[in-house]
Amino acid sequence: MRTSLKVGDTGKAQLGVSTPELLTITAVSGLLMLVGVPLVDDARRAAAMGRSAAQVQGLLTRCRAVAVVRCRPCAVVFDHEADGGWRCYVAEDGDGDGVRRSDISSGQDLVVGRVITMAAGGAGPGILRDEPVPDPSGRGCLGGDLGDPIRAGRGNIISFSSRGTATPSSVYFTDHVGRMMVLRIYGGTGRINRLSWRRGWAKWKQG
Repeated sequence: MRTSLKVGDTGKAQLGVSTPELLTITAVSGLLMLVGVPLVDDARRAAAMGRSAAQVQGLLTRCRAVAVVRCRPCAVVFDHEADGGWRCYVAEDGDGDGVRRSDISSGQDLVVGRVITMAAGGAGPGILRDEPVPDPSGRGCLGGDLGDPIRAGRGNIISFSSRGTATPSSVYFTDHVGRMMVLRIYGGTGRINRLSWRRGWAKWKQG
């Protein structure tokens, strides 16, 4: 079917739009921007939190492998920086008494591999404040010191033995808006389970 195109006196197609149509297009475009920008920000924060959790999970997995292969205790050590950021790294027991901060300082226990740093204010280790976050164990809400996202006993050190067992631990991550992740390390096996939660959910979910 052939379509005709109306041509004015000047011989050019009349392709303009009326003022009401232009106002409608502008309003719709503005609405799409208002809706789209928060969605993009939310996705960016969620991705950043996921990257932080994946980095730490990779470090924990590597630490367990080093402990088993070298037949000596190794640990992932978390340092809370003065500016609120975090860094973590693998340390290997050098004197047979487990990984200790004093031995790391003296050089008895050596840091092996790279150090992961996570800046303050960004998506990374943390727990949402003023929010009834459920306990991953299924018993009530998350309690304890909400300023300490590394639940690994004293010293923020997660140790792995030469048999692959570990310090029972949980490492929490947040986007500081409405999402969280947790890495749960099981003592008897050293297995790592990753769970996700977001505002409004009654419980944590896998992944």
